[in-house]
Amino acid sequence: MELIKLKVKEVAAKGDCAKRIVDSFIESCIRLDASIIEPLIAEDQYFDEIDKYRFLISLKQQFDWAVQRGAKEIKMTKGKCEMCVIGHSTYEFHAHRHVPEFAYIINTKQDKIQDIFLCNLSSGWKTFSK
Repeated sequence: MELIKLKVKEVAAKGDCAKRIVDSFIESCIRLDASIIEPLIAEDQYFDEIDKYRFLISLKQQFDWAVQRGAKEIKMTKGKCEMCVIGHSTYEFHAHRHVPEFAYIINTKQDKIQDIFLCNLSSGWKTFSK
């Protein structure tokens, strides 16, 4: 499975624009609605050479799978990546189950957003093994 990343353009990586992107992304995940983040992604913006619509489709798939598992109300918690970017903070999105429905990394470097991508092994999944 390919890793689809939202690469944030340099002009939007800091300040108010970056905050709007992060806030809208989190709101999209909580509401299970990819259309909330869509207007903030430029048409010509690419994500590892993948257009914005592939990213949005990937995001919507996560939301659809969560709904199929019975998710209605989503809450966000923080976790830690335990695989690709070990120790990086993650945003875990929980519904009625003990484990996250999905988790994302908002990768930052020197207070700039680099990219946003799915985390496949966030610390919240450890709850499942307990």
